[in-house]
This record gives sequence, C-alpha cells and structure tokens, in this order.
Amino acid sequence: MATLILLAVLALVMSSCTSGGPTTTTITASTSGQGSTAAATSGVTSTTRSIEANSGFVTRSGRELMLDGQRFRFVGANLYDAAATDIYSCNPGKRLSDADLLTTLRYLHDQGGATVLRFWAYQTYTQGGTYFGGIDRVIAAAKEVGMKVLPVLEDGPGNCTTIEPASSKASYKGDTWYSEGYKVPYGNAALSYRDYVKTVVAHYADEPTILGWSMMNEADTAARDPFDRPILVDFATDIAAQIRSVDTRHLLTVGTQSNGALGASGPDFTAVYGLSQIDLAEVHDWGYWGSDQSPMPGGSGSTPPAADSAECVQRNAKVGCSFALAVGLDKPLFVGEAGIFGRTAEERTARAPLLRAKMDAAFAAGAIGYVLWSVTTEITDGYDILISDGDPLFAEMSAVARNNP
Repeated sequence: MATLILLAVLALVMSSCTSGGPTTTTITASTSGQGSTAAATSGVTSTTRSIEANSGFVTRSGRELMLDGQRFRFVGANLYDAAATDIYSCNPGKRLSDADLLTTLRYLHDQGGATVLRFWAYQTYTQGGTYFGGIDRVIAAAKEVGMKVLPVLEDGPGNCTTIEPASSKASYKGDTWYSEGYKVPYGNAALSYRDYVKTVVAHYADEPTILGWSMMNEADTAARDPFDRPILVDFATDIAAQIRSVDTRHLLTVGTQSNGALGASGPDFTAVYGLSQIDLAEVHDWGYWGSDQSPMPGGSGSTPPAADSAECVQRNAKVGCSFALAVGLDKPLFVGEAGIFGRTAEERTARAPLLRAKMDAAFAAGAIGYVLWSVTTEITDGYDILISDGDPLFAEMSAVARNNP
C-alpha cells in the first residue's frame, strides 16, 4: 500500500510538472475510521492531499502552519458577534455596522498586529444555512485589511444558539448531544448540526480568507464511547467526514478548552487531537472555572509540565499539559481564547503584561497562534478588549506579533 501511494504521488507531481500545471504542496495526514480503537490512538498512517502553492490557503506542515510557502504564526482576537446583521445578533442593539466592523478589524490589524479573527457562524447567524450575508461581511472586511478568519460552527455552552434560555450541550438528555443530539435539529434549528455543517462549509469551500473550521466553541463533555474514549473522538470523526466530503482545502479543529474541562484534557486531549482528520489542536487559557493569571497554568512559571507527569495523565489536566502533549502529536496548537478580568482602566493596565507573559509562554512552548478574548467597544463581561479607549493590550499584542512572524 505504501508503494502504491508513493507511486500515485510521484505520478501527480510529474503530471503537474509536464503539463505546466500549478506547483503543489503535499500535506500529510493520517486516516482512521470511527469505532476503531487502534486507529484513534496509534501512530500516524500516511496519506496525502495537495493544495496549490501560493493559493492563499493556510496549510500545515508538522507543528507549523504555512501560507504561500512561508511559516504562518498569528496573534488574533475574538469578535464573536462579528457576523451579526439585522436578521440576528447575539447582542441586539450593539451590533457593529459594516463600516464599524471594517474600522475595528483595521485597528486590530494595524495597532494590535492581529492577523486572525475568530467569530461565531452558528445557525442563528445564517437562518439555518439559507442566508450568508453576515459571514460574507466578516470575510469581506477581513480580506480588505489582510486578516484570516476562523468561523466557529456551534456553541458548547449554548449561548447565541437555537435554544433559549441558553443550555449547554452537556446538559442535553443526559449528556448525549455529542453522540445523538447533533444528528437532529436542536431547539428551533431548521437543520441538525450535522447537516448544517455540511451546508455552510460547502458554501465557503473555495474561500482562502478562511483559515479553517472550528467545529465547536468549548466542546466540554464527560460522555465516553463504548471503547472508553471521549465521545468527542466519535463526534469529530463523523463531522470531519462530513466536512471533507465537500471541502478538502481548509484546516479543521474540534474546538475545546483542553484546560481541565472534561472531554479533551490530559489523555483525552491526545485521543481527540490525535485523530488524523484533525489538523489543529485548540486550547483555551481560562484555567478551570475561572481565569488563571500564571503564564503556563499547570506548569512551572512559563514552562509546561512534563507530558508524562502525574498531573498530565489526569482527565482534568490543566492547559499546560495540552502544550506538552501536543509535541507528541506533531500538530500545530493554538490558543483560541484567553482573558484576564479588567473592568476598570487600572485593571486593564495591570492585566496587559500578564497576558503578554501568557502569549510569550505559549509561543515559546510551540504555539502557532494566540487569539485573545474579546474585542468590544464597551464593557460587557469585564474580559473585554476595548477599541474605544486604546486598551494597552493592543501594544502587547503588536509586540508579540512582531516577535513571532
């Protein structure tokens, strides 16, 4: 089989060279089938897929991301309601106009060095996959200022989704959403999550402004499958197959906290992100049940703990263990959310160097990106990064971005 694959790859390369076709970059991934314990936990089985060089799509190579032949590392920000329109906003009355969205992204890029924006692309924002104006405007603004975007396709905690009041996916019928609930419409949704993902991904399959797809925001669950693996292994395998059936170009991440929250922390982090179909490992640096101000929670100062330490074999291992375990997966890891409370100007000034220390520690430990929570124009939950008063965190973001090109 290995010989046949090698011959096929050589034939593809030779065909491209002789026909004057585009140069290609070979992306190595592994394959595993749902329900196969060995495939989900063993080493990588090689297969290939090709992306045109200089296509504008972000690809991966080992633990690095690549963009047009160059290493791509990023500092970014969350603007979760960026795709809000008159049709739907998670914060009615506070949504940004198209002009304000463009101004915000330009400020993020120019003053904060941000090159990635993470935002919600749930069914609520697209009328069940029938209206894409909200996502379109985010892509258009990002493209104009030179940023990539990371759309998130559903919310684990249940905010801004198709059920009111908000209810976490883990509370669905005895924590069965990740095994059964995602296959049927949830709340007032028009589509099941499974069908919605395929719809929205197919619509944007050829859009290079999208860095990749995040299946979930904070997919936390204690549920396990018959092989005693986290149920997210089966869920991610199925959803990745749906995505890959219509989109072979964009990167995939599951979208977990991996900071002690159950489902993808400690050994479960390895089980979930060791799946061949998943390109990027994601963590959120909130500590467990609240903000942790240390540079590398669970580690020593800014250094992650040892991957085989007693702490890291626990299913509630802190985020530092995810950094340590990611090395063995040979996959890129990024921080999708991180924040420290700062409601007053003095508190925001004090937190800026603390978050700078977190960013520095993450990149030193091998992270390829750090996306801070959350850009706003006014105080909401106290973790806001304010555009309106020149939050000192922007200068720290810019400095980190310059140090990690």
